[in-house]
Amino acid sequence: MATSMDLSETRQPSLYASSTIPFVFAVACVGSRFWCRWTNKAGFWLDDWLILFALICAIGLTTNMLWWIPRGLGKHVLVFGPHVAELFNIGLFTAEMTYTGVIISVKFSIAALYQRIFRTENIKLPIIILSALVAMWGIAVFLLTLLQCIPTRGFWDKTIERSCNVDSNKFLFAISIPNILIDVALLLLPVPFVLKLHVSKDRKVSIMSMFLLGGFVCVASIMRLLAVVNEDLEVDPTWNLVDQGIWAKMEADFAIISACLPTLRPLYVAIRTKLFGTVPSHGPSCPQEGGSVPRKKRALQSWGMSALQSRDEDTTLFARVDKTDETDSHDASLSDTQKATVVGNTSLRCSCA
Repeated sequence: MATSMDLSETRQPSLYASSTIPFVFAVACVGSRFWCRWTNKAGFWLDDWLILFALICAIGLTTNMLWWIPRGLGKHVLVFGPHVAELFNIGLFTAEMTYTGVIISVKFSIAALYQRIFRTENIKLPIIILSALVAMWGIAVFLLTLLQCIPTRGFWDKTIERSCNVDSNKFLFAISIPNILIDVALLLLPVPFVLKLHVSKDRKVSIMSMFLLGGFVCVASIMRLLAVVNEDLEVDPTWNLVDQGIWAKMEADFAIISACLPTLRPLYVAIRTKLFGTVPSHGPSCPQEGGSVPRKKRALQSWGMSALQSRDEDTTLFARVDKTDETDSHDASLSDTQKATVVGNTSLRCSCA
C-alpha cells in the first residue's frame, strides 16, 4: 500500500538548532577551560590539547552540517531528485569522519584528565585499558569509513567503477555499541575514587555529579543507536537520517562540554566571589604558617581536593584529588604528636581535631 508523503515537510530548523546551539556552548567551555588553566597557572597538559583537537574536529563537523542541510538533509529526497545522492553521500562521509575525530579525542582527553587529577596508582591500569579500547575502536571506525567503497571516492561518485561492500545501517549500528560501553566505563571510572575522599556525603555527591553530568552523552549515544535501528537509509535517506544526525551532533558537542566541566571549578569560584564576595567553604581547614588558608584555596580544599603544584609553577587553583583512604593509609601509623605537627621547610600542618 502506497503511503502519502508531504513534500513540503521539513526538519531543517531542528537540524540547524542542534548543529549550532550546543556547539556554541562547547566553544565557550573549551575557551573557559583554557582561561582557567592560564589564569591559575596550572599549565596546559595532554588533556587540554586533546580537547582542543576535539573542538577543531567539532568545527569541521558543524561546518559540514551547515553545508549539508541546504543540500537536501532534512527534506524528502523526492524534493530534490536523484541528483542529490552525490551531495548527500559527501555530507555523510564527512560527518562520519569528523564525528569520529571528536569522539576519539574527547575520550582520550577524559582519560588524560583522570590521570592528571587522581594520584592513586590503582587508576592507571583502567585508564590504560580504556585508552587501548578507544584507540582500537577509533582505528576500526576510520578504516571502515574509508573503505566502505574502494576506491573511497566511489562512496559518493556512482559514475566510477567501484566496490561497495559495507551496509551503512549495519556499519552505524556496529560502531554504536562499543562507543556506548566505553562511554559508560569512562563515566563510572572515577566513582570509586571519589567515594574514598575524606569529605561529607554531600560533597561526594557534588563531586560525582560534576563527573556524571557526562551521562547525557550516553543518553545521546543510545538515542542515536535507536535512530539507526528504526530508520532505513535505503529509503528516503535525506529524511530518515535526520534523527541520527541530530543525536550524533549533540553527542559530539555535549561530549566536549562534559569533558570540560570538571576543570571549570576555578571559574565558578571566581564568578561567585565577584557576585557575592564569598566562596563556598565546608568543614574545618588547617591554617597555614603565619595566617589562615587563602579564600580561593580553601574553596578548592572543601571539595576534598588540594592545590596542584605543577612542574613550573607554585601552588595553583587547579584541583587535584589526593586526600583519599589510599593516600592517607601511611598516615595511620603516625603517632598523635606526629599527626598534630609535621615540620617542613615551608609549611606547618595543624591538628584539626
